[in-house]
Amino acid sequence: MTDVAEEWARRLASASDVYPASDLYGGRGFQEAILAADILDGDLLVASAGLGLVEAQAKIPAYACTILTDAKDSIVARMPRPFAATEWWGVLASVSPHHQGLAKIIRRSTGLICAALSDSYLDMLSADLEALPQGAVDRLRIFTRASLDKVAAGLRPFVMPYDDRLDGPDSSVRGTRGDFAGRALRHFAEHIATKGDQRSAAEHAGAVLAALRGWEMPPRFDRHRLDDAAILDVIRSRWEAERGSSTRLLRHLRDERGVACEQGRFAALARQVRAERA
Repeated sequence: MTDVAEEWARRLASASDVYPASDLYGGRGFQEAILAADILDGDLLVASAGLGLVEAQAKIPAYACTILTDAKDSIVARMPRPFAATEWWGVLASVSPHHQGLAKIIRRSTGLICAALSDSYLDMLSADLEALPQGAVDRLRIFTRASLDKVAAGLRPFVMPYDDRLDGPDSSVRGTRGDFAGRALRHFAEHIATKGDQRSAAEHAGAVLAALRGWEMPPRFDRHRLDDAAILDVIRSRWEAERGSSTRLLRHLRDERGVACEQGRFAALARQVRAERA
């Protein structure tokens, strides 16, 4: 893993074309985080599996690297042995020319520390977050769709209790699972946090639950099952239309075709099609 990280760092250091980080991330989750940072008058940082922790205004090279196993540019496939996201993050942080240490950044701040992270990225950063001084941890508010039992025990009290009601008919920030964390953060910034907010994580969690009280869950649909061959046919037929995006392909399969397919199973089938096209 160290060899891969060092070679990657050499490529990053030699890149001549650089752009503001905020120009390179265009997904809805990131756009929601930008809105939340503006509302809270806070600094925005990006947790990147390819660069480390970078400020939104920092100049960085265009790159393709993720820890999501079903993505085309996943670093997992390049590892010679079982992959641990926390280990990769630790090695990357030690060699990346763009990474800024979390503890150093936190020392410059006094307000809330809001972390909107997918389950994979929360796992990747969990050791760094748990290692923060207690005063900083107390200011932490985590927004994620990861189930609480998958979150490190020391971080669970700081997870804000947003759930599927965020996608129900009463929500103004409905979206996909992929942008859930960013949408939850935006709702928190707009409706929960206040200027100079000194409330505890438990008090904020209570305020979130109060805000969601009475909201309906999104409708659930009965889906039928297909065997692997049939799902592969759907993936191949939609590959170009969905630009090879596993997230979009899975949404098409579930929402438009009404097919039930576990995410892990779908990821393996999508990788098979991606390998066919390589």
